Amino acid sequence: MKSLKISRVDGFKSKPIIASSTSSISEIMGILKHTNAYEVFIQEGDKVSIITIREILKVADISMRASSLMFYIPKLSPDDTVGKAAGLMNDYRLRALPIVSEGTIEGVVTVQSLCRALLSVRTFRGVKIGKMMTRKPITIDKGEYVSKARSIMLKNGIDHLPVLDSGMLCGIITSNDIVLSMFPREGIERGAFVSAPSSHLDIKVSGLMDSNALVCDPKERASAVLKRMTENEKTYYIVHHWREIQGIVTYRDFAFFLAEPEKLDIPAYLVGLPDDPFEAQLARIKFMRNAKALRKSFPKIEEIRSTIRTRDISGSRCRYEVNVLIRMAGEHYIYSQDGWVLPSIFDSITDKMMRLLTKKRKKWKRNIRRRFP
Repeated sequence: MKSLKISRVDGFKSKPIIASSTSSISEIMGILKHTNAYEVFIQEGDKVSIITIREILKVADISMRASSLMFYIPKLSPDDTVGKAAGLMNDYRLRALPIVSEGTIEGVVTVQSLCRALLSVRTFRGVKIGKMMTRKPITIDKGEYVSKARSIMLKNGIDHLPVLDSGMLCGIITSNDIVLSMFPREGIERGAFVSAPSSHLDIKVSGLMDSNALVCDPKERASAVLKRMTENEKTYYIVHHWREIQGIVTYRDFAFFLAEPEKLDIPAYLVGLPDDPFEAQLARIKFMRNAKALRKSFPKIEEIRSTIRTRDISGSRCRYEVNVLIRMAGEHYIYSQDGWVLPSIFDSITDKMMRLLTKKRKKWKRNIRRRFP
């Protein structure tokens, strides 16, 4: 894993899809449809911008120019590492980054190409998909309108929505499905300047979803699921067990393992990591990522410390108890959570801390207003 992280991105580059800032959004959509891509790059001087499928979800008038929708992104040099690329993709929620040499885009590195390289990592082969999935994914009912699905995706920065029928999985709808269906098909194919959205946003999700959603069992090997994703050119798998959705995995979940460690401007300690190297890596990634999110929401946090204890062992499974101590403004706050899967414990405990600290902050502000009306 370490050797992959320090590898040069130059060895993973592919041909970039370049567009002009003067192109219309409808023309950009035509390019994306024709190339089966998620993003296009635009270069103006020494700056590089991007337009993604998720950004196009925002527009109501596709005759507008690309310049109104594009946004600047970080650039990579051929000497940059896979770890740096994966970290930037995670931070900016991107699937690709440009490789720029001598002021020109010479290639692009995609999250798919980086994740394919994971298949050759020996320590990755024994990891179960249930340990790395995103738990409790946001879902939508098949009776809702496509316009609501679009709003959910934009609000949460996601591209995949499992669809439910009476609480049971019946399909999936993606940002790509919506973008390529929300405007007249002939307009996309010819790159015509079509300004009026079609009625596709006003139909039910059931009329646009893919009823053959890809599913896997939480006990499946992550490498096997990733291999199927890459071979079938898909971007997700829904983790499903006993007729219930357990989670979802996308390339972003796999890219976590490749990203350079998060850096905090305060002391952050993690004690008691398990012996299993991949389990320890998962725990470390989750702890640092969640600590960064807490620090961003509560700038007064001065220190975060977490202790992991193994309570008992059942067969090959360990039950963990996690304690997190936060020092903030001269006070200490301690939170505890136990369970079988470390990454999910850290997610749960972070959610709990967010809620409780937010309540304390609101109470503190109310007291200030009472003292100084």
